[in-house]
Amino acid sequence: ISLPNSFSNVSGLGTDSSLKGSDLDLATSPIYGAKVGYFFPGLNWLGVEGEFLYSNPHMKQQRTTSTGTFNTPVGPVTGTATQDVPGAHVRMMTAAANVIARYPGKRFQPYIGVGFTMNWARFSSPAPRLGRAQVASDTSPGFNVLAGSRFFLTKHVALFGEYKYMKSSFDFGNNVLFQADYSAHNLIAGVSLHF
Repeated sequence: ISLPNSFSNVSGLGTDSSLKGSDLDLATSPIYGAKVGYFFPGLNWLGVEGEFLYSNPHMKQQRTTSTGTFNTPVGPVTGTATQDVPGAHVRMMTAAANVIARYPGKRFQPYIGVGFTMNWARFSSPAPRLGRAQVASDTSPGFNVLAGSRFFLTKHVALFGEYKYMKSSFDFGNNVLFQADYSAHNLIAGVSLHF
């Protein structure tokens, strides 16, 4: 399960670049993924892994506040505006490369890790802007940290559970025109095969 924080440090892009907005709440989402890893024979406590994760932390319908200079039919106006914003579909895909340190026990192996991520996000809202639906995507680097443990049922099969924190920033251009920081707390469980 992915427990995202709000889109934070929201600000406009392009013609809206002077605007600063309130945080945008995101919904809890299932998270799916797969990973593959390798532990070094001479240093069996140290390894590397690659993983791919997918979630849908949709933006909730909410009331927001924007501050800055607004472009109006009568010219630029500086001030604060509050509006109701409809929800939007958000898709998030993450590819990560992590370094893992583990306790190399026979049955129980706690571990920690840190890694570099590449994150792809797509924002889609039916609410019209400039006469059409708002749709934009962005790819951005980020990082994650994780802690977990695995318990071996057999020599080759283990159950694992981990906590993962991810952080990145996105610039949604096109006709969406805002940038924001994204972070999420992820609780992940699964089955791992060992060779």
